[in-house]
Parts: sequence; C-alpha cells; structure tokens
Amino acid sequence: MKKIATSLMVILIFFLFAKIALAQEGQVDYKGEVIVDSDLDGLTDKGEEQIYSTNPGNPDSDGDGYLDGAEILSGADPTSVGSYPGKIDIAQAVAVVSDKTPWVWYIVRASGLLSFIFLWLTIFLGLAIRNPLLKKIIDPFYSLDLHCFTAAVAIFWVLVHATSLLFDPMIGFGIKDISIPYFSQSAAVDTNYMALGIMAFYMMAIMTVTSYLRRHISHRLWRVLHFLNPLAFIFVVSHGYHNGTDMENVYIAGAYLGSSALLVLIYFSSLAAVFWGKFNKKSV
Repeated sequence: MKKIATSLMVILIFFLFAKIALAQEGQVDYKGEVIVDSDLDGLTDKGEEQIYSTNPGNPDSDGDGYLDGAEILSGADPTSVGSYPGKIDIAQAVAVVSDKTPWVWYIVRASGLLSFIFLWLTIFLGLAIRNPLLKKIIDPFYSLDLHCFTAAVAIFWVLVHATSLLFDPMIGFGIKDISIPYFSQSAAVDTNYMALGIMAFYMMAIMTVTSYLRRHISHRLWRVLHFLNPLAFIFVVSHGYHNGTDMENVYIAGAYLGSSALLVLIYFSSLAAVFWGKFNKKSV
C-alpha cells in the first residue's frame, strides 16, 4: 500500500513539474542546449536564470523550506523568505475588510424594496375600492390621481433599481442586460427571474401611462390593459424572491410573501363578490 501511495505521489509531482516546464516553453531560450534541472526543484536551469531569478544549483533559493518549483506553482515568490505557499497576505486581507461600503448594492436593494412597496400599495388601492369589505375604509381618501401617483412612484423606484445595477462592478451589467429579457448571461443572477422583472416593468409602465391617458383612450382598452396587473405582480414577486439577496432574512422574506398573499386574498374575495352579485341579479 505504501509503495502504491509513493508511486502516485511521484506521478503527481511529475505532472506538476511538467506543468511548470510547459509554462516555460516559448519563454526560455535554451540555445539548442540540453534541458537540465540540476537541483531537481521542478524548474529548468535556464528557466531559473532567465525567468525566475532563482539559483539553479539550490532547490530552495530563499531557504524557507519550500522547493522553488512548488512556490512557483502556488503563486509564491521563490526568492523571498516571507513568501511561501499558503501564506495569507495580511495587507490584502485588511484592504478587503476595510474597503468602502458598497453603496451601489445598498441602493439596488433599497430601491427594489421601495418599488415593491409602492406597487403593492397601487394594487391594494385598486382592489380595495372594489372590495365590499374594504371600500368603506378606502373610499374617503381614494382617488384615481392617488392611484396613478403611487404607480408612477413604483415605476420611478424600479428605474433606480435597474440603473443602479449598471454601476455595480461586481455584476458588470450593460443597458441591454437590464432592458432585454433573457439577454444577460451573468452568473450573479438567475436569468429567468431577471427576465420576469424586466417584463413586469414594461407591464407596469403600460398600465401607468394608460391610466394617465385614460380620458384619451377607450374605457374598454384601459380595462383590457389593466388585466396585466395580476400577471405583472406575479412576475415581480417571483423576481424579487428568487433574485433578492434580502430574502435570506426570514423576517423580510416573511413580510414579502405575507403581504403578497394578502393581495391575492383580497383579489379573490373581490372576484367572489362580483360573481355573487351577478348571481343574485340573475336569481331576482
């Protein structure tokens, strides 16, 4: 068993050193001489002289206990005692920890939540004014202007949410990524759920614009376009839940899904009231 393990170790070392030799190929000028590794550290003599500035007669040029070839493979400096495989760069770690607050990411998250809140409020007002149980409560302060305003504010925050992504260097989005469904190939987000968010934005924009132009278009067209509302809301909820990093917080995720479920309950109770009213008229 020990012989097998030793053999495997030799083979592994051979392939690792072969990797270094291949990396040197084309960079080292051997001048037709025989390729030699005098100190058996995995680096050819000419490679040590021309590329790595290490000692071809010493397998451990800096005396830190690691072969020069092993240090090259790990990305360490074989000429520096303070650089060796597995060492943590303290200065780099401190720089990462003390990096500036990722304000772009905070704006993306905050604007996403705000857009959902105002979209929720818009749909709630539209459903509540037609719901027999809620109409008496909503009617005193409801108006079409308020309904349209909350929809416009939702659109505004969606635009902030999307355009902020353009300034996030970690994601690297362009205009097409945030405006064309399924265009983005980024591994940072789920492409399918991002596409739902983009399509939901276009639906929201259509319904908001047509609400402001309601007096200039037919009432039938306006009603037909507003049937996009449930679909847009489903797309938004799916987009936010699957791509939103804040959904990892159980309280935020619970509030998000709970408020969405409340709207669904109001929606179906309103439909039930409409069908009940029609049934009563027919029975009379």
